[in-house]
Amino acid sequence: MKRRRTFQTEREARLFQAEQLTAHSKGVYFDPRRGNSITLAHAYTSWFATRQDLTPKVRRGYEDCWRLSVSTFASWPVSKLDRGSIQDFVNAMTDVGPRTQRWRHSVLKMVLDHAVSEGWIAKNPAAKTIFPPLVDQQHVYLTPTEVDALAGLCGAQGDVVTILAYTGMRFGELMGLNVEDVDLVARRIRVRRSITQVGGKLVVGAPKSKAGKRSIPIPRKLDPILEARIGGRPRTQPAIASPKGFRLGRENWVRTVSWRAQTVEIGRPTLRIHDLRHTYASLARSAGADLRLLQKTMGHASITVTAHTYADLYDGELDAVAEALDSL
Repeated sequence: MKRRRTFQTEREARLFQAEQLTAHSKGVYFDPRRGNSITLAHAYTSWFATRQDLTPKVRRGYEDCWRLSVSTFASWPVSKLDRGSIQDFVNAMTDVGPRTQRWRHSVLKMVLDHAVSEGWIAKNPAAKTIFPPLVDQQHVYLTPTEVDALAGLCGAQGDVVTILAYTGMRFGELMGLNVEDVDLVARRIRVRRSITQVGGKLVVGAPKSKAGKRSIPIPRKLDPILEARIGGRPRTQPAIASPKGFRLGRENWVRTVSWRAQTVEIGRPTLRIHDLRHTYASLARSAGADLRLLQKTMGHASITVTAHTYADLYDGELDAVAEALDSL
């Protein structure tokens, strides 16, 4: 059946003709009317059903992005979304930062990529969206004295602060430790899983990346803390348990130790739990840890990630370059 299409200019008509000829030569046939009957809501549901690879945390994040933002386009036919409307959509997100804008847009872009692969649209109009620049986050590094002070202020559960600051584990990795994963004889903590709190429930999953499955050396400072935590307990029980003996939850721990009040007390009001991981990198570097070893203990996928994330910790070594040149 033949169909007609009108264009505003001859140039648009020739571009469309060229696209169609290219598609036919590649064996790709696109019906420009098909996308008119497919809404973005349908495309989202179809795409989401294919994403069996998502972790519970990422899945929840995508659902929130759709519910809070991207669903603005839910009733739009996918063929009606254009670059301008998507750019306006991003520009209007003035209540969130550049990272959240990119996160929400990525969901829209992936849904439209799915629409392209299904033949509902010819190309993705979200491919060239422009965002405001990202602002580099400043790391907060605690000194050993500050770590001890914060741990003391956090009370009976304050040893968690010390463990995180001297192992570099993510909180989810700490939650996932079993007694058998802490080997005080070999002086190693073996990270094998991570636990995420999603909708108030603890969900077990793999570490953030393949490199996240790793062994971490145990400093002597942690010996009495870990011995008190795991001594005499069954191997499959959580290594770091709540006061009632259950798996430790992040939200409950933050509430129990009054995290925000304690960080203000030590003069670090912007301190995040994740900054204890940065503190580990700083302390390890101060002790002379090599960049390659730091990558392995922190579970980064590559040494490039470590070098980029903690470039400021190696700033002092730049003087050695100048000194080397002077020696010539």
